[in-house]
Amino acid sequence: MRRMSDQADGLDDGLAYSHNNSEHELSEHGSDVEECLTETKENVNIEVSSKKRKNKTDKLSQKKKQKMEFDIEQKRSLAKESPEIIFDRLALKVRQHNPNLSALELSDLYINKSSLKSSQNFVIERTLDHLKDFLQSNLQKILNEKKFILILSVSARRACDVFRATKSIPNGALKLINKNKLQDDLAVLKKSKSRVLAATAGRVAKIINHEDNVLEPESIGGIVCDSTFLDTKLQNVWDYNETFQVIHEITSKNTHCKVYLF
Repeated sequence: MRRMSDQADGLDDGLAYSHNNSEHELSEHGSDVEECLTETKENVNIEVSSKKRKNKTDKLSQKKKQKMEFDIEQKRSLAKESPEIIFDRLALKVRQHNPNLSALELSDLYINKSSLKSSQNFVIERTLDHLKDFLQSNLQKILNEKKFILILSVSARRACDVFRATKSIPNGALKLINKNKLQDDLAVLKKSKSRVLAATAGRVAKIINHEDNVLEPESIGGIVCDSTFLDTKLQNVWDYNETFQVIHEITSKNTHCKVYLF
């Protein structure tokens, strides 16, 4: 019996090998699980980080959109404000566009508060369809006096639209834009009976500083700024220094000339 037991104990049945192999497989399996967990955590962290960046970007985009909408509304509603508010906003605009100018240089761009005329009584929507009504409502006296009414627009294209909207006024209208020859504009101003001038600030600056100029500041009874209209870049007539320069030059020489915002 003892001999049989010894023989039995000496048998190589492969169980020890199988046991060691199972431990190795478990160890490898555990490593795989740990690696998967680590990879999952990394993916989760990346996803969370991406969401945070996206949320931050969305918030910035939303803020930019809100600011843009606010700025657009401010521009479109300016014409309906009181002269005091208009003065403050235009002065701020001048400073924002010219941060490097001295106080003295800025004063050559500011529009005097006394030159600004309220048009809050005009409650109709300020579109080209109602521009003629606006002129007759607020500047009829100037039309009767046969003085010039200067309408400043943001671009030549817009000035042409203004011209078409006002040409049915008695004696019609003229358009003064850089696409015209300067000599032609000077010549037509001398002989035309038209007193409504649809213009850009750049062209007016060239005319009033020309030696053959007939558009003297004293001959201008009122200036209408096409303020409510925004072009494709969301800019209006106040986004250009030339507008401020021309108005300042005219009103400083003719204190009776008032500025209206349409």
